[in-house]
Amino acid sequence: MGAVIICRKELAETPYYIESMGIRIYSMEELAYFLYENIYLVDKKMLGTRLWEWLRTEMQNPELADRLQKGAEAGGSLQNMVLTILRSVEFYSQEELARLTEKMKVLNTYQEQERLKLRADEYFVGGNYQAAIYEYQKILDIRQSDRLGVEFYAHVWNNLGVCCCRLFLFGRAAQAFRTSWQYKKDPAVLKEYVCAMRLGLSDEDFEEAMELQNIRGEQLEELTEEYERLEQEAEEHLLQPADLTKKLYELEREYEKNTRYA
Repeated sequence: MGAVIICRKELAETPYYIESMGIRIYSMEELAYFLYENIYLVDKKMLGTRLWEWLRTEMQNPELADRLQKGAEAGGSLQNMVLTILRSVEFYSQEELARLTEKMKVLNTYQEQERLKLRADEYFVGGNYQAAIYEYQKILDIRQSDRLGVEFYAHVWNNLGVCCCRLFLFGRAAQAFRTSWQYKKDPAVLKEYVCAMRLGLSDEDFEEAMELQNIRGEQLEELTEEYERLEQEAEEHLLQPADLTKKLYELEREYEKNTRYA
């Protein structure tokens, strides 16, 4: 498949907005592309009432909207809904649809926590940290599965901590890193924990907290070495930019991207 998407029909005047990704869909080809490339993020809510109405009013495709609605009301699977849309567009080959079908079949064999983690990781990689936090927390709200093992939950807690750090929630991040460390004694996670504590506490409170946890001397210096390096590198970012209005606009857009809900 080439890099250029050819749209066969008129573009929608009002796009279909996928809030969790901050994406506006203007055509059936764009919708098909999004579903195919982001299958881990797709759920029935995304393909629900809002989409049906958009298909009817903007895409003038009431037939497809009715098929999706009837399928959903009859308890149809997410896999069938996705394939119904993709086949209506005729944008992907049969071989590509077969590969996607196999991917969705494998996904159906996963436990709920595993599927949620795939979604959370996709949001994490995409920089949508608020949505990722929401998905990671859903995993932790489900009764722990022995089959998934401690390493799975260590990764969930660690990624949750990283997301919190990216949103400057250092106290919550430190708690997540500490829990991850309790699941798996990973030195990298311990360093993340100490750095999160360093960012979230005053110098005096930080020293007291480390003393209470018996982290001192050479060990503490080693764990905070990277923090000190990053602090020095950050000095250049503290300088006022030449175009303050432009920089503020960029920061606002980045914040909006990072804090969208799933």
